[in-house]
Amino acid sequence: MLTNKEKTLVQHLLKHREDYTTSMELAELLSCSDRTIRTYIRNISQELADVAGVELVSKQGQGYQLRVQDEETFKQLTKEFGQAEVAFSSLETTDINDRHSYILNKLLLEQKKLFFDDLAEELFVSRSTLSSDFKKIRKDLAPYHLKIESRANKGVYVEGEEQQIRRFIMDYFFSSGFFQTLYQYVDEELVYGKINFEALTVIVLDECREAKLKLSDFVIQNLVVHLALAIRRLAQGFHISAIDEVIGNQYVKEFEVARKIMDRISLATKLHFPEEEVAYIALHLISKGKIENGSSHDLDDVSRIRQELNQALEGIGDQYLAGLQQDFQLLEGLLTHLTTLYLRSSNGIVLENPLLEDIKTNYPQAFELAKETLEIMPSFQDFVLSDDEIAYVALHFMAAQERYKEQFKFNVLVICATGYGSAQMLRSRIENELRQYVTISDVVGYYEITDEKFKGIDFIISSIDLSNLIFSVPVYTTSVFLKEDELADIRQKIEQLDQVRHQNKQKADVNHQDISQLFDQMFSADYFISYDTSIPSKNQVLEELVDSLSRHEQSPYKERMLELMTQRERLSSVLFSESIAVPHPIKPVSETLKIAVALIPSGLNWEDEAESIKLVFLPSLSTGSNDGLKTITNAIVDLVDQPDLIEKISQSQDFETFKRLFVEELGGER
Repeated sequence: MLTNKEKTLVQHLLKHREDYTTSMELAELLSCSDRTIRTYIRNISQELADVAGVELVSKQGQGYQLRVQDEETFKQLTKEFGQAEVAFSSLETTDINDRHSYILNKLLLEQKKLFFDDLAEELFVSRSTLSSDFKKIRKDLAPYHLKIESRANKGVYVEGEEQQIRRFIMDYFFSSGFFQTLYQYVDEELVYGKINFEALTVIVLDECREAKLKLSDFVIQNLVVHLALAIRRLAQGFHISAIDEVIGNQYVKEFEVARKIMDRISLATKLHFPEEEVAYIALHLISKGKIENGSSHDLDDVSRIRQELNQALEGIGDQYLAGLQQDFQLLEGLLTHLTTLYLRSSNGIVLENPLLEDIKTNYPQAFELAKETLEIMPSFQDFVLSDDEIAYVALHFMAAQERYKEQFKFNVLVICATGYGSAQMLRSRIENELRQYVTISDVVGYYEITDEKFKGIDFIISSIDLSNLIFSVPVYTTSVFLKEDELADIRQKIEQLDQVRHQNKQKADVNHQDISQLFDQMFSADYFISYDTSIPSKNQVLEELVDSLSRHEQSPYKERMLELMTQRERLSSVLFSESIAVPHPIKPVSETLKIAVALIPSGLNWEDEAESIKLVFLPSLSTGSNDGLKTITNAIVDLVDQPDLIEKISQSQDFETFKRLFVEELGGER
């Protein structure tokens, strides 16, 4: 069975079946690496192998093409794969935070019955993955004295005091991060200090939960933004159109909740709101009902708007903000807003936006993106949408841009020599000058480095020279003063890293010829060992690799190498993954750079750090030049996410086979 991302690829290839699509284009579509795309393509080929009249073609230099022989088969495939992005419940949620938010949304805000097996199927995850998710959720709930319980007919639910549940909801869904994104564009002073955004959210949350209205965080967020702007509209004398006829008499509960919300806000602000404003609040509450459990006609509208929105963002996303289609919060927030907008526009109702001029002046890209999105969507082409309405939509794109910037800051480990003062000086300089690019994970001394410190790190800034050590992330060396020339150099390197990431590549392209030349310089059959069927110990592998290298070195090379390798491993782990180890000396000992290799197809135990190390690369660093080491190290890092290639390389029984696989797979076209 194909995952939803693989279904999305099939959908895209069907849509563009007349042309070839490169792996790079597909990688950009799904915001992943092109190596991941190759894995997806392989799975798709296997899945479609038995479908008559369908062939997935790969052509060097051009990409992939899905060839379908007859129209009937094409229609069948389109029907099968055409709904890959209908709803979040059918998304392959690879982001664990999205899964947690989705589950908690259902449990706490929408208060739905959740059954474990149904949830695992909805989220396209295994029961074990879902169990891990619930362990994390239980940990998040524990400080609030809330528990996850489960009963046969009731499913999974949260148990605890209602006050604590509301506290958790506020902290989790409407924390500072929420206000800093969508709300930062709405002047905090618009309510003249009498009520803030958090207070507005509490009012909405209280009244909706009291009335047992099942609302998602996206509906609540949209409604609070509407309320904040309503206060400003009222203060500035904007006219509000009547919309009673749109609501009708069947939404009594929503109208009652809207009135209670408005009464509490009026009491807090001492402002008198017209009756029409109550109807607008009710409209937001009604829109959720249309999304969740409306009539078949309502659901058709919502489904159509969602599909049009996905297609619009697919076409224009790269022009402004990478990964738009992967931003669940943007998609669901926009869907909620556009559903309400469609209902209002169908009845000729227009909202004036007091932030219109601010948005057009200060955020023209977001405004143009909102305008282009609405122009592309067929559902809105029959309406003449005002700039006020477009500006409301632009708010969502502005918030998405801020989330994107925050999400893609680089995590940095700062390493200093001993000395608290110098460490804090460097930290302060980095925070002041690079705050928009990086988040400092930790500041440690040279002798405080541990494996734990490297988790989730994108690069290292060090005030001491670490050039003799090999890390799986870049290391930038500066003084503790982080002088202007050093700062300019780091900014330039960060821009380079950012460009690579925006292009959805995990590493910079490596030229095939360069890899081949460097391989011949550093590797040799003289220091290549393949343990075909035996399972050696870690010490045996290291001893034999050093022995093979020592044949080309003067005594006491072997003893010195083993001693310096031990010192390096005490500093931090030399494992790149569960299958790859790169032991090396803490400082150079060789005349020339050489890399010894051991292949262990059956896997060895690396002193309980990993149970199945299959590839061991042992660089013997040169006291002279180590040019090209970074390129080879990057190639080894590329192996980490390719278990099939690791297995294939480990099975190599001779040096020539190993060389062919290493050079062709890691140095060829990507």
